[in-house]
Amino acid sequence: MTITYLDLYNDITGQAWSMFDGEVESVEEFEKSVTTSIQKALNTLWCSYNFPFRAKTMTFKTKNGLAAYNTPNGNIIRKRVKNKMVYAIKTDTDYLTNEPDYETLENMTGEPTSFYLKNDKIYLYPTPDNSYYVNVDYYTIFAAKNAHGIPKATLVNETDYIDIPEKYETLFKSALLPLAMTYAIANETDENYSGYLKQYNDAYEILLNETKGINIDKTIGWR
Repeated sequence: MTITYLDLYNDITGQAWSMFDGEVESVEEFEKSVTTSIQKALNTLWCSYNFPFRAKTMTFKTKNGLAAYNTPNGNIIRKRVKNKMVYAIKTDTDYLTNEPDYETLENMTGEPTSFYLKNDKIYLYPTPDNSYYVNVDYYTIFAAKNAHGIPKATLVNETDYIDIPEKYETLFKSALLPLAMTYAIANETDENYSGYLKQYNDAYEILLNETKGINIDKTIGWR
């Protein structure tokens, strides 16, 4: 089972007390208030916790004389390696150390041993003198993929789907649907709002309990 945008829309409009028409066949029939509620709920739920399915690895190859490289679409993971907390940026030989005082570094070339973040770029130090592969583990903020498996920030086309393993889909969807309904109702005094909120809280607690597998102390994103 894959949670597509079209299926998700029809599931939400088919909920009890829904005031929207369901069983649509394409995005041209989607109502904007529903799509806005879906996107808000997906973004909120996706970024609420460092779920294991958000953990991804970006690999890039350095170029001689080039120090700056793109950051991943998310926060770089920090983890414990040999009783030491390190950021998950690694060459073939070792993890790179973070350089908080990078302004004082002298110009140097060689195999990178450290890094710093600046202007949404990863800077390697020393500046690479050759081609090296660098792996960056991170928590992605991109919750969706298109029909061809290309990551994207939001659901847009009816065949776009949420990027989670099948074993977590039911749990994730059980939390996502009632949360989207609370955004759609958008009125805490509405008699149905509290019911959907309780459904969400209960489902979210189950989702957390079943997906706790990666507990990272800290992440770093962009500077």
